[in-house]
Amino acid sequence: MSAALEAAERGVDVLAIDRYDGGGSTAMNGGIFYAGGGTSIQKEAGFHDTPEDMFRYLKIETAGVIKDTTLRRFCDTSVETVNWLLAHGVKLNSRMFPKKWGYPDPRYFLYYSDNSLAPSRAALARPAPRGHRMYHPPLKDGRYGQFLYKPLRDAASRSGVRAMPQTEVRQLILDRSGAVVGVKVLMIPPNTQAWKDRQRHQNRANELMVLLPPSFPGARLTYAMAAKELAKVAKIEATHRVELRFRATAGVCLSAGGFIYNRQMIHRYAAHHDATAPMGNPGDDGSGIRLGQTANGKVDRMGRISSWRFLNPPSDWVKGMIVNADAERFVDETLYGASVGHALNEEQGGIGFLIFDSVVNRRAWKELFTVKMLGYQRYPGILSMWGKAKAATIEQLAGKIGLDPAKLRQAVERYNRAAAGVERDPMRKDQKEMLPISNGPFYAIDISASNTLLPMMAMTLGGLVVDEESGMVLDRNDRPINGLYAAGRTAIGICSNVYMSGLSAADCVFSGRRVGEHVANGRRQGEERLR
Repeated sequence: MSAALEAAERGVDVLAIDRYDGGGSTAMNGGIFYAGGGTSIQKEAGFHDTPEDMFRYLKIETAGVIKDTTLRRFCDTSVETVNWLLAHGVKLNSRMFPKKWGYPDPRYFLYYSDNSLAPSRAALARPAPRGHRMYHPPLKDGRYGQFLYKPLRDAASRSGVRAMPQTEVRQLILDRSGAVVGVKVLMIPPNTQAWKDRQRHQNRANELMVLLPPSFPGARLTYAMAAKELAKVAKIEATHRVELRFRATAGVCLSAGGFIYNRQMIHRYAAHHDATAPMGNPGDDGSGIRLGQTANGKVDRMGRISSWRFLNPPSDWVKGMIVNADAERFVDETLYGASVGHALNEEQGGIGFLIFDSVVNRRAWKELFTVKMLGYQRYPGILSMWGKAKAATIEQLAGKIGLDPAKLRQAVERYNRAAAGVERDPMRKDQKEMLPISNGPFYAIDISASNTLLPMMAMTLGGLVVDEESGMVLDRNDRPINGLYAAGRTAIGICSNVYMSGLSAADCVFSGRRVGEHVANGRRQGEERLR
């Protein structure tokens, strides 16, 4: 929608085709937008941030997945991007969340949504709260992302963008030179009985998909029920859709999300993520990426998956330690959930255990029942606490979870020395975030990817390779494909190395506006040549 709005405001005639009703995973998510460099919201909250600090931090996380010039442009324009959102009706708020949580409770709208507070990062770049949540009264389902999408959709409509929802792009139309000159779509004629029946089943599927948060045990059941409704949708579409073709005089932009819902593609590119649960919507089936490939588009980082293992709330869980199948620590437990999940899945075979003692156990129970948090945070936490292993000694605990007793004892003793300040923690964890594991009984929670009581959510980060100045899709020889663009999770972008809350939405707006601007400039240059 950002590409459509930017292009339309620059005079381009835009047709926005959507497989469903618009918004995709952005409209369904928690509504975090990553921004910094001194936004009006940051300043109002009393925090100082600069584009340089934002760049230094994100350079660590992006790890070269994009050019430095692109990252600098993203950071340098972040303040303007927020102003652009506000000017188009998006509402933000400066009420700052005081804790380091994976996601703040509904009363707060600005927080640290990344790893910038971790000592390993803070030593290189001054931290600042950059997670801007959409401002709206508390919602039970937490879908604040709709308050990013809807204002932009409405602004696009006012700017002349013509929307065509419930329409599937099935083919790119190429000319003899290989340039993309149009699309072939399938749709059910509006206001027919088939169209109404399809809409009814689609709405029911949508309701089921948001009935329970994806990380909540039992969500697999509601998603299975939604799949049955979607099967009815597919059956109606198979017999009632008609084919239409549209010529694209300025270009085609593919922005159809990733492919986490295409389990065949997941198995092909990242089979070790077969056990993870999809975070997104059924439209994240890789269709945009595959369309680009039919035009000889190049893909990259298709095996790069962001899997999430958040340990807070309860906030005291992070004061314990995580060990792998060899009873060894491998990560700073206070890192953002996607960073912990990446270390767990990509480096440790998806196997891990959270170890803590009676002090953390008591504090965690209290927080789970007394502190305001969202249901998808509270109830999986409670179930995990109920299902944890318990033992009088560390050695007995190791036996219960299948670890070497001597190795686990050694890991605990080393952790305790770091917690006491006797030695430096090898994971560079902040000593203030460590509690000695010394007061029995002792506990272990299985945080492995296979634990169905604590589902590990995941999303894809790979996609079509684009020219970073224009957003044009590159072919397999790294040459731009005329008439073809990509944005968001369909393309390689800012968060294609590791995900942080709000970074995908920010990249969608950044990459979308880049496409809209380039299309409009190209059209204007063409008109000038005609004169």
